[in-house]
Amino acid sequence: MAVPSIHSRTATTSSGPVRPDTSAARDADDRGSSSVEFAILFPIIVALLLGGPQLAMWYFAREAADAAAQAGARAASASEATGGAGQQAADTYLARLGTGTITSYSVTQDDTATTISVHVVAQVPNVIPLPGFNPTVDVTVVRGKERFTTPDSP
Repeated sequence: MAVPSIHSRTATTSSGPVRPDTSAARDADDRGSSSVEFAILFPIIVALLLGGPQLAMWYFAREAADAAAQAGARAASASEATGGAGQQAADTYLARLGTGTITSYSVTQDDTATTISVHVVAQVPNVIPLPGFNPTVDVTVVRGKERFTTPDSP
């Protein structure tokens, strides 16, 4: 069996001659493709990296606003509740969360003869630096008032 020379351009194996390496010709055709791939994928990767935390912050703020509105409606629907008890309970709940999760909020309470409505609007911290993008959550909870009734009055 002949040993191939170190200086030979075509190597031989037991199965026959091996083709010379043509990767140089392939590399010339692919020049710049990684730059194009990066230019296409970079905005998508940045959107995913910023969109995930923004979505998580929005979801947490929505859950916090909903829980505050529920607490306010529960406090205001009690039969011995004073005026503004729901708004005060929701304000207290949101104040306990701190300032990192919700930047600002407003709570309003609406009373009718049979229902209490607590409305919470909260601003979510902005992670995505887009002009005009101000994420907010808006939650309203309506609950019936506790009251004593007789067969004659509904």
